[in-house]
Amino acid sequence: MKHTRWLLKDKPLKTLMCVIIAGYGGQAVAADNGQETKKEETVIVTAVSTQGNDDEVTAVAHDAGAATKSTTPISRTPQSVSVITQAQMASQAVKTVTQALRYMAGVVAESSGSDSRFDTINVRGFEADEYLDGLRLPRNYWSRPGWDPYLLSRIEVVKGPTSVLYGQTSPGGVVNLVSKKPQSQPEGEVYISGGNYNQFGTGFDVTGPLTDDKTLLGRIGGTYFKTQTQVDNTRYEHYDIAPSLTWQPDDKTHLTVLAQLRKDPDTGFFNLLPTSGTLTTNPNGKIPTSFYGGQPDVDKYERKQASIGYQFDHQFNDNVTVRQNVRYISASSLYNMVYPWGTVSNAPEVHRLSMHNRETMTNLALDNQAQFRLSTGPVAHTLLTGVDYNHTSQRSRSGSGVASDLNYLEPDYSTPVTLPDFTSSSKSTVDQTGVYLQDQAEWNNWLLSLGGRYDYAKSDAHNLVNNTRSGTDDHAKTGRAGLLYHFDNGLAPYISYSTSFMPTSGTTYAGNAFKPTKGKQSEVGLKYDPVGLDALFTLALYDLKQTNVATADPDHANYSVQTGEIRSRGIEVEGKINITPEWLVLSSYALTSPEVTEANDATKGKKPIGISRNTARLWSEYAFRGGVLDGFSVGGGARYIGTSYANTTNTMKVPAVTIYDARLAYQWHQWGVALNAANLGNKTYLATCQNTGCWYGTRRQYVATLNYQW
Repeated sequence: MKHTRWLLKDKPLKTLMCVIIAGYGGQAVAADNGQETKKEETVIVTAVSTQGNDDEVTAVAHDAGAATKSTTPISRTPQSVSVITQAQMASQAVKTVTQALRYMAGVVAESSGSDSRFDTINVRGFEADEYLDGLRLPRNYWSRPGWDPYLLSRIEVVKGPTSVLYGQTSPGGVVNLVSKKPQSQPEGEVYISGGNYNQFGTGFDVTGPLTDDKTLLGRIGGTYFKTQTQVDNTRYEHYDIAPSLTWQPDDKTHLTVLAQLRKDPDTGFFNLLPTSGTLTTNPNGKIPTSFYGGQPDVDKYERKQASIGYQFDHQFNDNVTVRQNVRYISASSLYNMVYPWGTVSNAPEVHRLSMHNRETMTNLALDNQAQFRLSTGPVAHTLLTGVDYNHTSQRSRSGSGVASDLNYLEPDYSTPVTLPDFTSSSKSTVDQTGVYLQDQAEWNNWLLSLGGRYDYAKSDAHNLVNNTRSGTDDHAKTGRAGLLYHFDNGLAPYISYSTSFMPTSGTTYAGNAFKPTKGKQSEVGLKYDPVGLDALFTLALYDLKQTNVATADPDHANYSVQTGEIRSRGIEVEGKINITPEWLVLSSYALTSPEVTEANDATKGKKPIGISRNTARLWSEYAFRGGVLDGFSVGGGARYIGTSYANTTNTMKVPAVTIYDARLAYQWHQWGVALNAANLGNKTYLATCQNTGCWYGTRRQYVATLNYQW
């Protein structure tokens, strides 16, 4: 498997001028007399490639499927879409999905620092929903599934409301993980890695045809990873294997079966530390970043998951295509945890609580689509219609209690802690069915995108202790409209409007079930896919609002009414470019300004917690060609994370921080070796804080990787 980049063949002066005018990073190609550019491949400097498609060989993606449920150029999509390819993930040696999003504009993905049990991803000030291959992944469960980024070909992030194609979603957007799939070209890779905190990892990825006529293609990838962390007595460990098979009896029919088995003997820890001693001054001194507030002989978080599904498509002719995507997931978790919760006044002790939980979860998701290409006079249409369904069933037993206080300067774990008994037992189901229609109409250089959807969502919760039931039945209509003009030079200004909905649990004082929260966004932007460069630059300005937010009931204590509103406005700039075949640059900037615009308490007019107003990122790599340094490449990046509020009253702020990353690699024939370091300066900082506590950011992590490809 080769490391490749698009090759800039000629006209270097024109290329350099375009780069200076654009002012951002990406990848490079050449133009031929101003006409459509042909992109060729040469050796890449940045990524460990694991398959023969573009995602494995370049950091610049020019198309995406998540925004339209069809492969559409990003420069022709009137909504913000960002893509992280496997090439970029491998280059930056990421080990989690959240680490892969470090350099994306408008995204906050490592808010819990080294506590990376879950993929918590905030986009434009709201927690985004996670999908795998276009199908929703269950969330809000201890048994929620996880994926190793090595087994993905890319991560697509659609920013802003996307309910028109996906149903109940956050107004922030959708994060779509895309699985690696079988390739017709035989290729393979094995790797081994190691780093500080006793980190060890290994993996393999093999793909190719299984029959001479290539009607059957296969792929199998697997990983093993374990590491301790900067926090004493904590570690992560997982085994993961993902086989897949593609059957293609002709060029119009494809069936790909995807499976995955994963076991996490250690899924991590909960280490939200008190604000006193982290963000604010404690007379006894700072809480160390290594402090573990749990109980070593009690804490345990295990998770198992398995999934199987398929992607089918058949093209009847040039104008009609049908698709069906199906996936079933089963997961279970065992969660015993003792965790800190506030400090003892004028003493170096923290209070602690305990939790005991057992959970099982199953999820079935399917999406049926029909796509039609037709014309009405001079206007060409791509119509997409579909029906999707999602069912999640969960069973849980849990209990909570207290544990002994613990001195954070000299922790003594000898005092026994007994887990609480199970005091609650519940079963719940969530069902959603949606019907949608989308039209992408093109006339000359104009593109008009219109979409509408109707959803029915139903939830049922059964309390098995007192044998009571509660549930909701929600109906919602959502839509999206966008208009874009694509100039011949690659510039594409656009404007769009989109909506979303999300069911909300709970009832009012009168016993009425809460309505779904609703999101709506207006966005204008400019995309630039320049002729003569393999590059992509995007600029977006948005106004995003969420309504029906629960806020304090002014007439009934301890109850809520849905008169709250949160508004988020911002600017996002992102760019990727290969300035030369040896020099890659990626950069982004985001100004994110959310505000509670309606509430019945002191939060009105305040900023939501944990959202940095300003973030900026820059990553660059250079590969040496010829001479004594032939085969070497160097790279590095800087991540600026601005201040954020630590409490709902906005009286405390989390300081800003700049973090530096670095990479050094050497490629010799089919062998590659690389050394990556994140937080090179080993800076101690706070990732985020909330009203009750703070998470320390991840200290310096380095990893060395040796791989062999064929």
